[in-house]
Amino acid sequence: MYIHSSGVVLLELVTGRKPVEDEYGEGKDIVYWVSSNLNDRENVLKVLDDKVPCEYVQDDMIKVLKVGILCTTKLPSLRPTMQEVIKMLTDADPCTFTSPNNNSDKNGKDFSAQFLS
Repeated sequence: MYIHSSGVVLLELVTGRKPVEDEYGEGKDIVYWVSSNLNDRENVLKVLDDKVPCEYVQDDMIKVLKVGILCTTKLPSLRPTMQEVIKMLTDADPCTFTSPNNNSDKNGKDFSAQFLS
C-alpha cells in the first residue's frame, strides 16, 4: 500500500493539488482526476502545477507524473517496487538542486552533491 501512497504524494507534488478536492467530484480523488486528464499533451500540461513559473521544468514534472501514475495503478501487482520507484526518479533527473548562494556553501562544496549524498 505504501507504493500507492507514495504515488499520491508524487501526484500532489507535480499538480499542486490536495488528494481530495470538491472539484474532482463525489467520491473521486487526485488519482482519478489526473488519469481523466491524460488524453493528450495539452491536457497533461493543464494537470501540472501552474504555480511553477519555469516552463523548462515541465518535462521533468511530466517524468515525475508518470512515476506517480505507475505507483497508483489499480492492480497492486502492476505497481513498481520502491526500489524501482527510486531508480525511475533518479533516472528522471528532475531539476538540479541549487543553493541560494551560487550552488556552493561557504566552504566551496557543491550544495547538490551534499544534499544527495
